[in-house]
Amino acid sequence: MPDGTVTLHRSTIGYDRRGGGPPLLLIPGGSGDAGVFGPFAERLAEAFDVVGMYGRVASQGGADADQRPADHAEDALGLLDALVEGPAFVFGSSSGAVTALELAVRHPERVRLAVVHEAPMTRWLPDAEARQGMFEQVRETARTGGTGEAMAVMAAGMAAGAAEAPVEVRRFGDWYDGYAETAPEPPAPELAAVFARLRGLQPAFLEHLLVPFAAHAPNEFALQANANKLVPAAGVDSRGQLPYRSAAALAERIGAPLTEFPGGHLGPVERPALFARALTRLLHDA
Repeated sequence: MPDGTVTLHRSTIGYDRRGGGPPLLLIPGGSGDAGVFGPFAERLAEAFDVVGMYGRVASQGGADADQRPADHAEDALGLLDALVEGPAFVFGSSSGAVTALELAVRHPERVRLAVVHEAPMTRWLPDAEARQGMFEQVRETARTGGTGEAMAVMAAGMAAGAAEAPVEVRRFGDWYDGYAETAPEPPAPELAAVFARLRGLQPAFLEHLLVPFAAHAPNEFALQANANKLVPAAGVDSRGQLPYRSAAALAERIGAPLTEFPGGHLGPVERPALFARALTRLLHDA
């Protein structure tokens, strides 16, 4: 559960905070429960003042209307304004990466650098209509067949489609050396309660967040004007999957390299130590 809350004009947002140093805002994906980043945040706290954001769906225990990335970005801004002085580093993953991207282009003065990890946006893909149709099918399956069936449809859809855009790829640190011989870290025991909360929020995510976030694209002028604030990123194990393709499409759109991290779409959760080491190196180099 959150360490604290900030009450904003339209919502109450939870947060966790730990560590010291330059401020770093973490925005999780899915329904936005920052507890899933616990072990990842603990390692980052050795070098940063880490604030983990609970999105409005997780903070409010559900949703009864479609969610807008712009609103979530304003929530993130409110959290920064309440807790942090000056610009902050921002890391967002999956739907949280959509929020991080929107925050950076709407409020660049509050963002030192935003690492946009596998934002599953379809708008810039060559098969955009088919991919967005897949997400709509996931939502419809959740309505008629339940969460389990919907997640199976999404898992199949994530792996289908054309190849990613050809972009320059870079990595930070030496984590890739011998990576093929490594395995995901065993999940921390405290994550069991987090995963239980996430299962309870899954229907709200599938019904009200997945489709509008996947269809989102930021204002093009603002995107290009603030491209220097953005680091498009993807997991090395996600190659060929829709989130990796979306990350490559963003990189191509702004003329930036694609930064690869350990793991796949859930890299910060499945490989928290290795991922934190790579992210720390990137942010220190910045």
